[in-house]
Amino acid sequence: MKTSIFLEKLQEELGESQTLHLETKLKELENYDSISFLSIIAFVDENFNQQMDTEQFKDMDTVSDLVNIIGRENFEDE
Repeated sequence: MKTSIFLEKLQEELGESQTLHLETKLKELENYDSISFLSIIAFVDENFNQQMDTEQFKDMDTVSDLVNIIGRENFEDE
């Protein structure tokens, strides 16, 4: 998946009006809460067929951290 498409889909999934970037801090997003956490798990499963371990969220701060958890090999640069 192209990184830009991922960012757009993630923004839509989280219901954010703010444009997401790899450097965006997830916990600073206006709509980020426990429901967002579950949305991200479902989003990753649906788009990457990958089960996320809740332990992985402890150290996840930015969108880039999420990309690293999913695996950079799953993304294309523009």
